[in-house]
Amino acid sequence: MISLKEITMQNFNECMSLERKSQKYVGNATDVLAEAYIYRFNSTAYGIYLDDEIIGLVILKDKPSNSPYSFTDLFISDPYQNKGYAKTAVSLIIDKFKSEKLASYIEIQVHNTNQYAIKSYKDNGFRITGNSQWDNSFLIMQLHIE
Repeated sequence: MISLKEITMQNFNECMSLERKSQKYVGNATDVLAEAYIYRFNSTAYGIYLDDEIIGLVILKDKPSNSPYSFTDLFISDPYQNKGYAKTAVSLIIDKFKSEKLASYIEIQVHNTNQYAIKSYKDNGFRITGNSQWDNSFLIMQLHIE
């Protein structure tokens, strides 16, 4: 069963075992954890687990202040890709944000050539609403959760 667990000192080292050959859209575990640390006051890093084994990472921007929820840097380790785990993880993220009721929608950015991610997000109810102002090659996708 897929679950999300906050990255702490107890499971931090597990993250380093995550295999990533392609880092076209998301960096490796070290990159993701460094970004999570930089944004630690409004974000939390989570491990994506299959039962008791870490298979991926994601950063949840889960402390919105007059802004939507967001998540970034979601990746699944190479041996576990193409099995529907990312889609399930996104569904868990949506449920988590809905239960917290701190924002009315989720907004994410995805590279316009990352067709797998775009399809996965659409399958979870996200809609493309435009392009990023800082880089036109990124799409803005939103999901209203109220």
